[in-house]
Amino acid sequence: MLGQSPSAYYEEPAAYVLDVSLSGNQERLDVPLFTDSDSEFILEALAGTSTGAYQIRVRLPNGRYMSNAAVRNANAVGSAQFPVPIIPTVTVPPGGRLGFDLKDLSGQSNTVQLVLLGRRRYRLS
Repeated sequence: MLGQSPSAYYEEPAAYVLDVSLSGNQERLDVPLFTDSDSEFILEALAGTSTGAYQIRVRLPNGRYMSNAAVRNANAVGSAQFPVPIIPTVTVPPGGRLGFDLKDLSGQSNTVQLVLLGRRRYRLS
């Protein structure tokens, strides 16, 4: 935050996990992920796995979407070895909410796990 010295915070690595099951061609809108209320979450990268292809669209804490349209998972979600960086990073306030629109493209059941990688920032004062 502006005007705060860097020493006013303590940061540690963090990951939030979202598991979503989709039936064939199912679309789920605004699936919520809430962060912990004791710290900000700085989202730095996105990784995940799935049993089939899908589209994703991320809603930021301010209610706006990160992209102008849904994106195929191969273009937006990396792997554990090569996560897709989020540039610039997204700061989610304590107890904040991210939303995810997911649509199966495989025509079969699809188990999706998204891993949001980043840092938890605790205010010391």
